[in-house]
Amino acid sequence: MGSVDAASTARPLHVVFFPLMSPGHMIPMVDMARLFALRGVRSSVVTTPGNAHSVRPAIDAAAALGHPLALHLIPFPDPSATGLAPACENLSDVPAAQFDNFVNALFLFQAPVAALLRDLRPDALLSDSLFTWTADLAADLGVPRLIFHGAGAFPQFVICNLLGHFPFLESFTMDGLPHPIRLYKDGLPELMDNFAFLQLLGEAEAKSYGVVVNTYREMEPAYVDYYKKHHPQGLRAWCVGPVSLCCRAAEEERAKRGGLPATEANRILSWLDGKPAGSVVYLCFGSLCRLGVAQLRAIAKGLEASGRAFLWVVRRDAEGGPEAEEKWMPDGFEERVRGRGLLVRGWAPQLAVLGHAAVGWFVTHCGWNSLQEAVCAGVPMLTWPLFHEQFINQELVVEVMGAGLRVWEGLRRCRSPEQTPELVSAEEVEVAVRKATGGGEDAEAVRRRAKEYGEAARKAVEEGGSTHEDVTNLIKELEAVRLQKAGQGDAAQ
Repeated sequence: MGSVDAASTARPLHVVFFPLMSPGHMIPMVDMARLFALRGVRSSVVTTPGNAHSVRPAIDAAAALGHPLALHLIPFPDPSATGLAPACENLSDVPAAQFDNFVNALFLFQAPVAALLRDLRPDALLSDSLFTWTADLAADLGVPRLIFHGAGAFPQFVICNLLGHFPFLESFTMDGLPHPIRLYKDGLPELMDNFAFLQLLGEAEAKSYGVVVNTYREMEPAYVDYYKKHHPQGLRAWCVGPVSLCCRAAEEERAKRGGLPATEANRILSWLDGKPAGSVVYLCFGSLCRLGVAQLRAIAKGLEASGRAFLWVVRRDAEGGPEAEEKWMPDGFEERVRGRGLLVRGWAPQLAVLGHAAVGWFVTHCGWNSLQEAVCAGVPMLTWPLFHEQFINQELVVEVMGAGLRVWEGLRRCRSPEQTPELVSAEEVEVAVRKATGGGEDAEAVRRRAKEYGEAARKAVEEGGSTHEDVTNLIKELEAVRLQKAGQGDAAQ
C-alpha cells in the first residue's frame, strides 16, 4: 500500500470518476462528479476520446462556473484486441451479439488507467462496478475505491438476495421483503447467468471502501435502510441522488446531452410549448434497446389509434432494423399524426422533456436513469421493461412506489433486442395509453403518488435533506481517510 504525503492535505480532496462507457452510467457519474465539484472537491472524469463529445458540455459548463471539474481521456483498446469495430467505444453502439466482447474489453483498460492515476494521485477512486480490477488498483495506490452500480437500492437488494432462491422457478415471490415481489426467471439480469463474473464482482466489492447509490431515501426507504445496514459485503453505502436534480443543470445545457444540436432540442421543446398541460405521452426506450420492425410498427399503430398527443423517441438505427428489408413505419403515419404526434430520431433532451408541463405520462423501459428522471419531474410512468434489471425496477415503480402502471401483465422478455418480435400488440398499446390518460381512479392515484415523489426528491437534495446529508458525510469520511493516511506517512518517516 502506498502512503499519502501529509502536504497533500493542504490541497482540495481529489476524487477520480471512472464510468462504464454507456449513457446510463456515464450521465449519472458525470452528474455525480459535478455534485462533488460543487462541494469544492476536485473531480476528474475519465473516459475515451470516442465518448468525450457526450460529456464535455456538462464538464465545460461546470468548469466555466469555477467548479474544480476536469476531463481526462485514455485510449479505447485496439479493435484487434477487442474484436469490436473501431467506432464501438460505447455500449450503445455495440450489437447485442458482441456484448461479451465489450465486457472483455473492460479488462484492457488497466494499464492506461493505472498510469493516469499514478500521475493524478487522487485521494479516492469512484469506479463503475464492472471495472472489477480497480479494487486492486486502488489498494496498490493506497486510496479507497467506491463502487457505482448504476441501479438503486431496491434492485441491488433484490439482486444480492437472488442466489438464495437458486435454482430459480419460472416465476417466484422473493421472501423477506417489505413488499411481496413477483419475479421471473427469464426476467432476471443477464449477469445472473455468468457466475464467474458474479464472483469477480463479489471479490472486488469485498476489497472496496463503500457504495454510492443514485437514489434518495424517501424514494425507497425500507430498501435504502436495509442496504445500508445489511450490505452482503459489509460495505458502507451513501445515497447521492437524484444526481440530475442535485446539479440543477440549466435547460440549455440539459438539451446538449448526447451531442444533440441546439436546433433539434429547440424544435422538440417548442413543439411541447404548444400543447396543453399534462396532455402529451412521452415514449423513450433508452440508449441500448433496439426494438424490431414488427414492434415499432405496432407502437405506431397503437399511438395513432389512441387519439392522444405523443412524443416518441426512436433510435436512428431502428428504421428498418439491422436485419430488416422493409421500413417499419406504416405508410403515411407521420402525415396522419402531424400536429398531434412528434417522432424524434436519435436523442431527445429527456430531462427538459420530462420537466415540461405538457408531458403527462412517460412510457419507459424502466432503466434506472429514466426512472429517476421521471420521479424528479413528478411524471407517472407506463412501464415497458425489456432486459437487464428493468423487470426488477418495474416492481419498484408499480408495486412499491405506486408511481406507475404496467403496459402488460406478466413477462415479455427481449433477450436479443435487434431481433425483437412484436411483444406488445397495437391494441395493447392503445389500451394502455387510453387507460393512463383517461383520468380513471387508478391513473389519478398514480399521478398523485408521482407528484409526491417529485416533491420529496427536491427536498432530499436541499440543505438538511437526506441526500445532502449523505453527500456531506461521505466527503467528510474521505477527508478523514486522507488525513489518517497522511498521519501514517509521517509516522513512517
